[in-house]
Amino acid sequence: MQTQDPVAALILLGWLSAGLLLMIAVICLAAKRGSLTVNPMVGLRLPSLMRDEESWRVGHAAALMPALIALVLAVAFDLIGLVALPAYGVAIAAFVVGLVVCVIRASKATSRSSGL
Repeated sequence: MQTQDPVAALILLGWLSAGLLLMIAVICLAAKRGSLTVNPMVGLRLPSLMRDEESWRVGHAAALMPALIALVLAVAFDLIGLVALPAYGVAIAAFVVGLVVCVIRASKATSRSSGL
């Protein structure tokens, strides 16, 4: 019979959060540079970003900095978690807050660029 280990799950989620933030940052950078165009599979899936190429680029460019800041925080707290287990919870929180801020910044940037 297998038992669930909540400590292992916390550690896994902490590092998974950092990995997902890295992926978000790379996607935002690629979209900002124009090497990732509007598509139905990869990128922030906001209607305001998918209107046109310019909105796509501007929105992802605005989301890049919050993604990078959240990534740095998540990795820092994951490393702290190696000696202080509760820090993994902060890394997970950095992911959630970072993702929310990315979506808000991207949405606001596209509304500013389109004059809405």
